[in-house]
Amino acid sequence: MAGLACVLLAAGVPPSQERAAPDEARATDEIKQMLSDGVRRRHREGSGPALRDAHAKGHGCVKAHFAVMPSLAAQMRHGVFARPATFTAWIRFSNAAGTDDHLGLARGMAIKLTGVPGRKILPNEATETTQDFLLVNYPVFNIRTPDDYVAFFRASDSGQLPAFFKQHPDAQRITTAIAAQRIWNPLDVRYFSMTAYQLGDRYVKYSAVPVSCVTGKALHDRQTGPLPTGPNYLRAAMADALATHGTCFDFEVQLQTDPQHMPIEDATVEWSESESSFVPVARITIPSQRFESPAQQTFCENLSYTPWHTLPAHRPVGFVNRIRRVVYDAISALRHNLNGAARREPTGAERFPGSATW
Repeated sequence: MAGLACVLLAAGVPPSQERAAPDEARATDEIKQMLSDGVRRRHREGSGPALRDAHAKGHGCVKAHFAVMPSLAAQMRHGVFARPATFTAWIRFSNAAGTDDHLGLARGMAIKLTGVPGRKILPNEATETTQDFLLVNYPVFNIRTPDDYVAFFRASDSGQLPAFFKQHPDAQRITTAIAAQRIWNPLDVRYFSMTAYQLGDRYVKYSAVPVSCVTGKALHDRQTGPLPTGPNYLRAAMADALATHGTCFDFEVQLQTDPQHMPIEDATVEWSESESSFVPVARITIPSQRFESPAQQTFCENLSYTPWHTLPAHRPVGFVNRIRRVVYDAISALRHNLNGAARREPTGAERFPGSATW
């Protein structure tokens, strides 16, 4: 076994720490069915298009530059980070749940790079020239096992979440911590991948940190007092900010240094930043722009994001990501079918009259 591990490592494949649970395939099918049924039900009951099962409320998709930094350490130079390059990106900011921004729970930052060469993992998208990274504003996931994931969705559908949380105190603790965050503007928030990914011969997690576009120093949201009124205040905050100036994030990588204390199968465990700090690998620049035109909003909602739309160098790992591979594809296909919309990847050359100003 030690010899095989050495061979895999030499070939650029990290020794596998993935361990599929015996019930994972059944859990995946059940989750896919529950979420698909929910999308169909809400579409029947509503008057608009079929929406995502999670992160259905998008604040907007903004155009950005994703510039890979020069002189990265060798262990970082894989996939899109292999060499200095600048990609055009479409970034969607969103709420994980609900229609009122005050009750949005987790907030999402989904990044889609364009102009990325190389075959991608998903067979039906292998020749696309895009690459996705999905982040939310909390470092860990709230579910530990596939069975717990099924129980969580069942409880959510039946209004029994208090009973679920009573039996799963860690899930309640994490969910409460996520919901307690006060967000004034999605552009001022730090985001995390929550789950782990392969990068060369290592496993990693990702983060995006707001920084000064001039000095590169990290920025912290120091706003206090009551949140703005209105259910759509986050979109308004983004629009007001980007109408006058751009904003920047550093995209960062955290290397796994201790498999026991930094597991890839248990996404409820936070990887200690004191043991392995996040290292900047790219600068995201979102120029001043307008993004609220109806045409751009429609374009935004027709986009699909999945961690599996990726080069093999960034392969997602862990049970949460394995379930995502099946469920995200199924939900995307379903909502596009219900809406009579084609699934297309962007090129980065899109322009929307009256919208982007850069």
